[in-house]
Amino acid sequence: MRRIHKSFLAFALTFSTVFALSMPAEAETLRETRALKQSYNAIVEYSEDKDIDLGMSFSDFVESYDGGNISDYESEYYKLLSAQGASVQSSSSSSGGNTYYYNTGTSCPSKASYGRYKLTSKLQKGDIIFESKGGFGITGHIAIVEGIFNSNGKTYVRVIEAISDGVCRGILDDTRVGDKGVTVYRVSGASTSQKDSAVNFCKNQLGKSYSLDFAKDTSSNEKNWYCSELVWAAYKNQGIDIEVAGNGEPGVTPRDIRNSSLTYSVSIN
Repeated sequence: MRRIHKSFLAFALTFSTVFALSMPAEAETLRETRALKQSYNAIVEYSEDKDIDLGMSFSDFVESYDGGNISDYESEYYKLLSAQGASVQSSSSSSGGNTYYYNTGTSCPSKASYGRYKLTSKLQKGDIIFESKGGFGITGHIAIVEGIFNSNGKTYVRVIEAISDGVCRGILDDTRVGDKGVTVYRVSGASTSQKDSAVNFCKNQLGKSYSLDFAKDTSSNEKNWYCSELVWAAYKNQGIDIEVAGNGEPGVTPRDIRNSSLTYSVSIN
């Protein structure tokens, strides 16, 4: 009887110790969830006030959270959302500035220049264009090279990108490289077939609308895209994830793709 009593006492002590240790952890998890929910609600309210279609569920918001400071995480959303109106998206309209290289369709504007960087001989289909100037301020802009084409006797680089006009074609030339602080990246280990398929994915999205949401969509049936999400999804569908995880930035930002271990810069100088 004494042996049973000792065994029970040992079990009770063990249980109470485990239970006591788990209580703070559970309480901390609950506090974290409440804080994330509060941040999410504030961001949704902010986006609605700015008439921005966020398109992000609470589960999407939690999934992108890397376990860091929640206030810093929330601030990244405000930076992106507040910058949306003053980006390459607005500069791509026909109303002002040197913007002939956006939304060009399948033609090459007469202004396009290719004497300095020799882009047509250095770039490949599936290369990724990172613009450090414009875009969303802290994050830049992303496009994918559709290929090297010829229009009216001029060889030029054509890209596909999501801008305020929607998913459309543009060109990359010497002027755009200088204006936008362009760096060219190539995806490590991507086969020609994978690059072709990634570009075809983007081609199939042409004409769809632009939306800055952070849900990390990958479906070809998605109704709208933002720049880096489109290119990320194109390669993600080929089994290549070019996003940097755990950097505290929401969704897939251009910096994620620039900093990925699966992309490397291509010299154009």
